Amino acid sequence: MLVARAVDEEAHRLQKQGALDLWPSCQGHEAAQVGSALAVGPAPTVVPSYREHAVALLRDVAPHELFAQFAGRTFCGWDPRRTRFFPYTLVLAVQTLHAVGYSIGQRLQGLEDFVVVYIGDGATSEGDMSEAMNLAAVESASVLFVCQNNGWAISKPAEEQMRTSVAQRARGFGIESIRIPGQDPESVFSTCSRAAAHIRGQRAPYLVEIDVGRIRGHTTSDAQEAYRSSDDIARTRAADPVTAYTARLSGLGLVDAAWLDAVDAHVRELCDRLTKEYVS
Repeated sequence: MLVARAVDEEAHRLQKQGALDLWPSCQGHEAAQVGSALAVGPAPTVVPSYREHAVALLRDVAPHELFAQFAGRTFCGWDPRRTRFFPYTLVLAVQTLHAVGYSIGQRLQGLEDFVVVYIGDGATSEGDMSEAMNLAAVESASVLFVCQNNGWAISKPAEEQMRTSVAQRARGFGIESIRIPGQDPESVFSTCSRAAAHIRGQRAPYLVEIDVGRIRGHTTSDAQEAYRSSDDIARTRAADPVTAYTARLSGLGLVDAAWLDAVDAHVRELCDRLTKEYVS
């Protein structure tokens, strides 16, 4: 979570300097991403949207490989076959159909593991999401849908997008689902572990809706201060999962200042290398 936060901050600096064309922040999503990614393990194929940077790092995608896509240097900066992590998808919700189709293809080949697809709450309003959930349910596709609900579809709040939760909508298609808070990576890990066991045992889809906070704007081109109140932004930042979990582990004596300093030194070295590569 700390490394993902540092990489995200460095991306914002590089974008301001013109080294990156765009950057969608994952700040506030780190606990949901790390908890879910660790829960499913390295075997399942992951089909991301475009801000799953913490998941990418756990799948051994290097930061400079992430940056290459948002610098316009390549279609995909990493090897999806090696990492089992698909290229980012900027067209909303189409990755849900890719994930279901990939899962069915694996089954036809006699491969046993499942597929994890990440999606935001705004993208669930697209028709592709409904088609994907219906197909997954009808075909009993082994797909874990992970919806990170940060309450905003760019500038449109969730209450203006939908009258039910995404989890409730999934149950309408015949998919088992649950909605959970996403500030604690341990609770996310436990829930997603149970979801993974359900998919492996029942050979059926599952959806986990994780409520998260969006600390920064939708992307670096979005000025969220124009439509979000300062109190709302302040509350979200006060509930920062990275700060909260660091404090919790420190309070329990599970990490100390020396360990945190070592992580800080690692990320500073990492960011220095990124700056040298992307800023001439």
